[in-house]
Amino acid sequence: MRLRRRVRGNVLAGLALFLTAAGPAAAQDYAGTEQTLGVSPGPISRSPRLFGMGRLTVVGDDPHNRITLWDFAGNPAGIASADSSSTLELRPATSSSSTMTDQVYTGGFERQTLAGRGLRTGFEGWRRAAGVAYGIFGDFNSLRLDEPYDVRVERRTQISNPRVTGAINGPMPYVKSGHMKYALTLLAGREASEDQYLTSVSNGAGEYIDRNGAALGPPNTFVPTERRRFSLGGSATVSYGFGHWLEAAATGHLVSAELSAFNTGGRYYAETREQLRGHRPYPMGQATLIGHAGKHLEWGWDGRIWNARSEQHWVYSISAGIGQDPFTGRGTLARHEERGSETRARVRWTQGAFELGGGLSTGYLQNVITPPDASDRSSLNQFLYVLYRRPNADTLAIPDSISRHGSEQRVWQAAGGMALRLGRRGLVGVEYHKSQSELLQAPGGIGPRQVSWDVRTGLEYRWTSVLTARAGYIYGTQDLDQLTRNNESVSHTGTVGFSVQPAGAIWSFDAGYGLEWWRADYGDPALPRGSRQVLASQLRWVF
Repeated sequence: MRLRRRVRGNVLAGLALFLTAAGPAAAQDYAGTEQTLGVSPGPISRSPRLFGMGRLTVVGDDPHNRITLWDFAGNPAGIASADSSSTLELRPATSSSSTMTDQVYTGGFERQTLAGRGLRTGFEGWRRAAGVAYGIFGDFNSLRLDEPYDVRVERRTQISNPRVTGAINGPMPYVKSGHMKYALTLLAGREASEDQYLTSVSNGAGEYIDRNGAALGPPNTFVPTERRRFSLGGSATVSYGFGHWLEAAATGHLVSAELSAFNTGGRYYAETREQLRGHRPYPMGQATLIGHAGKHLEWGWDGRIWNARSEQHWVYSISAGIGQDPFTGRGTLARHEERGSETRARVRWTQGAFELGGGLSTGYLQNVITPPDASDRSSLNQFLYVLYRRPNADTLAIPDSISRHGSEQRVWQAAGGMALRLGRRGLVGVEYHKSQSELLQAPGGIGPRQVSWDVRTGLEYRWTSVLTARAGYIYGTQDLDQLTRNNESVSHTGTVGFSVQPAGAIWSFDAGYGLEWWRADYGDPALPRGSRQVLASQLRWVF
C-alpha cells in the first residue's frame, strides 16, 4: 500500500507539468531556436555575398536578393525567369552562440547561461528550357541548444529539420498571350527534437553547460522529452504580367501537419498528439506584386494569411506497483486555433552608380488554447478529478491543468540604406534597421516588448578577375523588454567574405563569416556578455 500511494502521488504531481509542457508552444521549433540563439540567417539566407558585406539586405543588387517574384517573395511563379540558365546551388553553413556571466559571490568564476551550435545545408537545383523550369529546393538542418534547468543541471535540446520541395513553373497552357504563368509545388518535411538532462561541468575557470556532463534521467517523467512534427502539402500559383510596370501572382497553399510529444520509460508512458481538425490540410493564401516606375524605380509587395484549427489528445499510463492495476487514461486535451498574417515590402531606386533601398515587414500571430467542455468525460481535467477522488489515495490539491489561454504577437521591421558603386571594382553601402515585437497574453497582459536597432556598413572590392573580397561592420542595441528595466545590450559585429569565379568556369564559390560580441548595457556586477559566429557559403554551377 505504501508503494502504491507513493506512485500515485508522483503521478498526480507530475500531470500538471506534463499538460503545461505538452502544448504546441512548448515544443520550440527550429526557427524559434535559431532566434533564441541569435543566429537566424534572415532574408539573406541565399546570399553569402551580402552576409560578408555587413549583412546588407536592401541595397547591393545581389542576384539572390533582387525584387522579383522568386528572389524577393519566394513565389514559385518566378523560378523560370529568375535566371536564363539551369543552375545547381549548395549552401553549407554553420553557427554557434554562447552567453556568459560572472559568479560575483564565488571568487569571480564565470558561468555559462546559454550555448548552441548548428549546421545548415541548403540546396536548390533548376532545369530551365523553353520558358519552363522544374527542380527542387530545401535544406537539411540540425541544431543544439544548451540552457540551464536548475543550478547544477542543464537541458540539452537537439533538433533536426529536413525539408524538401519540388516545383514546376511555366507558361499557362492554352493561353496564347504568354503573359499568364503557372507554378505547382509539393513539399514534405519532418522536424524531430529530443531533450537530454546533464550535469553542468565545473573547472578552475567556471561552470559550463556545453560540455558533456553526467547524463541524468528526466526530472519529471510526465514532461515530454521527444517531439515530432510531420508536414506534407503543396501549392498552386497563377501569375500575370501586365507589362514592365506590373506583375501579379496569387498562390494557394494547403499543408497537413501532425505534432506529437511523448516521454517513455520502463514503467510509464505519456503522450500528447495534435492533428488538424478532421485531418484536413489548412489553407494559406499568398499574393505578390512586383512593379517598376520608369527606368530607375522598382518595388515589391508580398502578403500571406493563414488560419489553422487542431485538436490535442492525450494518452497516459503508469504502473501502480506489483499486483495493482495501472493508472491509464486517454481523451481530449485541448483545442488549438492559430491565425496569422505577414506582409513584406521593398523599394529600390538607382541612378547611375548611386542606389537607394528600403524595406518594411509586419507580422501578426494569434494563438488560442481552449479546454474541453466540463461535461466531456474524456478530458484530462475530468480524469484528474476522478483520480483525485479515487479511494485510498493521498490527499493532494490538484488544480485544473488545462485552462483557456490566448496570445497575440505583433512584429514590425523597417530598413533603409544607400550604396555607391566604385566603377567596376566594387561597392560600398550603409543601412539602418529597426524592429519591434510586442506580446499580449490573456491572462498575463502586455509584455515583453522587444525593441532593437542597428547600423550596418559593407564594402566589396574586386581584386582580380577571379577574386573578390568583402568586409562589413554592424553596431546594434537591443532591449529585450522596453516595459521593464535592465534588459538592454550593445553589440558589435564584424564580417568578412570572398568569392572565387574563374574565367570561363561553370562554377563559382562564395563565403561569408560573421563574429558578433555583445555585453549588457546596464550596471550588473555579473557582467552578462556573449558571442555568436556564423559561417555561410555557396557553391554554384551554371549549365
